Amino acid sequence: MNPNDQHLEKLLDAYFEGTLDATSHEDLDRLITSSGAAREKFWERADIEGSLETWAARSRGESMAMPTPPPRLSAAWKRHLPAISGWAAAAALLVAWLLQTHPSQKSLPHVAGDAGRLPPPVVAVTNDTPVAYLSRVNGLAADNHMRPGQSLVAGREVTIREGLLELDFYSGARVSIQGPARFVPDSDMRLTVAEGTVQVDVPDSAKGFKLVLPDGTVTDFGTSFGVVVTQEKTSRLQVSRGEVELAGTRDGGAAKRIFQGQAFSLAETNGSRPIAYHPMAVKTSLETNSAADDQRRAEGWNELCAELATDPSLLVHFRFLADEEGSREILNRAAAADTPRTGTVIAAEWSRGRWEGKPALAFHNPADRVRVDIPGEYPQATFLAWVKVDSLPRRYNGLFLSEFGIPGETHWQVSPDGRFWFGVRPKEERDDWSFHRAFSEPVIFPADFGTWRLLATSYDAGTREVIHYVDGTEVHRSVIEDSVPLRFGRATLGNFFDPAPSEHVKQPGLGEEWSFRNWSGAIDEFLLFSRVLDKSEIARVHEAGRVN
Repeated sequence: MNPNDQHLEKLLDAYFEGTLDATSHEDLDRLITSSGAAREKFWERADIEGSLETWAARSRGESMAMPTPPPRLSAAWKRHLPAISGWAAAAALLVAWLLQTHPSQKSLPHVAGDAGRLPPPVVAVTNDTPVAYLSRVNGLAADNHMRPGQSLVAGREVTIREGLLELDFYSGARVSIQGPARFVPDSDMRLTVAEGTVQVDVPDSAKGFKLVLPDGTVTDFGTSFGVVVTQEKTSRLQVSRGEVELAGTRDGGAAKRIFQGQAFSLAETNGSRPIAYHPMAVKTSLETNSAADDQRRAEGWNELCAELATDPSLLVHFRFLADEEGSREILNRAAAADTPRTGTVIAAEWSRGRWEGKPALAFHNPADRVRVDIPGEYPQATFLAWVKVDSLPRRYNGLFLSEFGIPGETHWQVSPDGRFWFGVRPKEERDDWSFHRAFSEPVIFPADFGTWRLLATSYDAGTREVIHYVDGTEVHRSVIEDSVPLRFGRATLGNFFDPAPSEHVKQPGLGEEWSFRNWSGAIDEFLLFSRVLDKSEIARVHEAGRVN
């Protein structure tokens, strides 16, 4: 061990023992911030410490299960075992890093409300409470990163330069917006709009939903209405169904009811005035354009898949097509003669995929999986999967894992904090949990849950290099300790098959989390190549297959 490694180990010992002084804390913070290797070492140590805490809790009688034999611990860890809580420490440090890099939050100007009084101020909410999710987009050009399925948090301004989007608020209100637009979701019952064309549908569960405009506040009573806001003036407010209440700033704050078929301009100097009603097409345009865009993207993806099928390095391509929906057997679309012909769906349910009419497989339970037998040994490989992440509840959230126990056994999975975890079993048999590992930084966050992402990882035994990608962009690369060809055997997609769970549950560092690794979400496509795809090839796969 070189002096730098020894210094890091001493700092980590002190950190997890709670004896780190201020100067050493700054030193550790500098190392972890500047060095990927140091961060990997920190997370490995946190993993071990968390496992020891679990064992310690059991030994104190806090759990009915008692592992035998007890783990072999260093003297330092034995002294501090009752106080160890590595996962908590790791989470705290992660939160600190996130806070340092968190995007700034903005608020729109205050506007006058009922009876001439200012409504509750539109302020940035510090706890980032999710209040709505992005259900659809079309032709969107935005300053913010916007994907269908992602959550929007309270208090953060969204700006779109062009295109259409649909928001489903957690109150039940549905809002369609056409750019250019600028708005802030203040809560699940309130939206502030500074610019844009907006249509709002409010069911009974969201009665009282408020739309705060530059020149007034609209309160809905379970109806449908729309507004047009340009240059911080509302040129149109109209009700297509039911009624709303308007408290206009230029009407002296007096509230008035607006009924179905009525329309008003709020941009007048002397207060609101009636204007002609005409239908608004934001919602209709979004539905029509989204369907046409899905069709175009599906056609483009099919063309690329036909090309990829002739690549001799393509070992597996599960497409989950409509003619397979409901079947236990799915076809491998790779054309190479020595590839497996089919995979077997076990327990996983069929669900909606990236586009309308495109199926996918949903994984929610420990039994959900796809099994496929892939013989041979591979010095190179690239894994790609279109996935939807609903949550990351497990210590290991499995994407693709080899048959257990074989040299070159491969684990492609995601950690609870959203990092790639790629592991290869060494050539020499050591123990069940010995792997060469390549971790990434956190790349999937709770705001990404519900969205479709292209995850990819390439491996080259010759260079020992592992490269991780998200949505066609490289996010991390590292070199593992040894050159090991990969073997897959009777592999598992979306889960892991452990032939000895009763033994592993008793072993410190393993436990139940080792045996149960089902994905939580959906997988739309899975591709496995026996070569390293370069970044341009992976970017092409993303561009052809992305959602809208």
